[in-house]
Amino acid sequence: MALDKNGLKTALKAIFSAQRDPETAAETAADELANAIDTYIKTATVTVTALPKEIQVEGSATAQMNLSAISLTGGDSTHTGGLS
Repeated sequence: MALDKNGLKTALKAIFSAQRDPETAAETAADELANAIDTYIKTATVTVTALPKEIQVEGSATAQMNLSAISLTGGDSTHTGGLS
């Protein structure tokens, strides 16, 4: 999934609009900003292109278990990648 810039903007506007109490504004805003940025970053799709022979796995089968699914696609000599 691509980064959701509009979702981040909406969250930031809501955070800034809700700051009314100067006693807790900084702490509340910091928590809410951290959560909004965390959510935004977690919507990213990381794309890595590598030659199949460049992908090496070490360790036991148990150590190699992924909690998140990944998709690896064989690439060419450009070795390109991106974050969107």
